Amino acid sequence: MAYYIIAIAAAVATLGITFNYIAHLGTIIKTAEGRGDEGMTVQTVLTRFFFSTMIIELVPLAVIVLVYALMERPDTGLPVIPLIIIIGSAVFGVMQVLMRMRQDVPAEAKGQVRSFSLISMQLITSMPLIAIIFLFI
Repeated sequence: MAYYIIAIAAAVATLGITFNYIAHLGTIIKTAEGRGDEGMTVQTVLTRFFFSTMIIELVPLAVIVLVYALMERPDTGLPVIPLIIIIGSAVFGVMQVLMRMRQDVPAEAKGQVRSFSLISMQLITSMPLIAIIFLFI
């Protein structure tokens, strides 16, 4: 049961960061084109993204650590279904980032969108990596 809780926590964090990325990518493109809110800069949008990502990761990470600390010695078998859940959510998140990276973006925002997408991809894959480590410790 502990394996499933770890897998679900990792999936929640991964999907949350993915949808957070999608929401903030549109804001970055609008801001770079000059259609954004008054006084909004790309750096302000990035700050909001990182802050909301921190909030999204906080609860699942605490759940993973708490479950690991409280769980009994796990079975010696391979947790196949939790691995599928973790890897599936990571693949979904990475595919979303790759698809959105290839969309038409104004020339002045291409570098910012690419950097933002690569940083987001690392954040999306960090929680599944932590969960897989916790599954096999």
